[in-house]
Amino acid sequence: MTSTYTAKDISVLEGLDPVRKRPGMYIGGVGSAGLHHLVWEILDNSVDEAMNGHATEINVILHDDGTSMTISDNGRGIPVDIHPKLKKSALEIILTTLHAGGKFEGQNYKTSGGLHGVGASVVNALSKKLVATVKKDGKLYEQSFKLGKPIAPIKKMGAARGSGTTIYFHPDPTIFPKTEFNPDTIRDRLEIVSYIHKGVKVVWDDQVNKKKEVFQHNEGIVNYLTKILAQRNAHPVHDQAFVLEKENGIGVQIILQWTESTDEHIRSYVNGIPTASGGSHENGMRAGMTKALRNYIEIHKLTPRG
Repeated sequence: MTSTYTAKDISVLEGLDPVRKRPGMYIGGVGSAGLHHLVWEILDNSVDEAMNGHATEINVILHDDGTSMTISDNGRGIPVDIHPKLKKSALEIILTTLHAGGKFEGQNYKTSGGLHGVGASVVNALSKKLVATVKKDGKLYEQSFKLGKPIAPIKKMGAARGSGTTIYFHPDPTIFPKTEFNPDTIRDRLEIVSYIHKGVKVVWDDQVNKKKEVFQHNEGIVNYLTKILAQRNAHPVHDQAFVLEKENGIGVQIILQWTESTDEHIRSYVNGIPTASGGSHENGMRAGMTKALRNYIEIHKLTPRG
């Protein structure tokens, strides 16, 4: 500790250095939750493509080493052309620059989850290796990274059919004390994704346990409610669930069913992201439901007398 404090003592962290220096600020910590947050960030990018009508399938692989993942989709593919201002490929900019992405203006994505221009670059910064593969405009492109820095410029690998993005990443063991992913945690999240985004095909390939599953639910949250009732052994008091789906600038989906249980059970999501702590959407639902029930009771004179 020195007694002097001058300009030379000021450190400037550039690029992705802040992420590696203080990962907890970006993913909440370096424990199991933080490790799996890397998966959610890449997964949410694929989900955003599906949520906006550009992708129909998401594939997630936990490789047999248990410490590396590959997530791919058949969406539009991350742009690979050269950015007019930064003179680098858009792919490299997105994966090496904080707050770079196509979700800020609202033109490319009507709705989106994730960290809005932070997620993919944070995953890259905290991975000892990341490989991005993009199929776009009939060609296949690839670029590899180490600790958040490009190993080489983007390469054109040849011709390709279709479009989409594939991200392989291996978390950095110098950042995370434990880099083994929990297959059950990932599987559960993927199954929920398939319920929330009806019709989207989610393929889960657990190479550690040699299991492969396909999740796809054409009835979406209706199927999800059925599963929840069975899990909780809750017996409905009416056959038909109440379902509401509206799109008026903001899309809303709600499904309700009363059961013999004396406690309430609510699961809520915003842009596909679980909101375990609730929020204005839950508060609004409760207030609206209470008002509707009270009005019904008053109109039909069902208030108990005596």
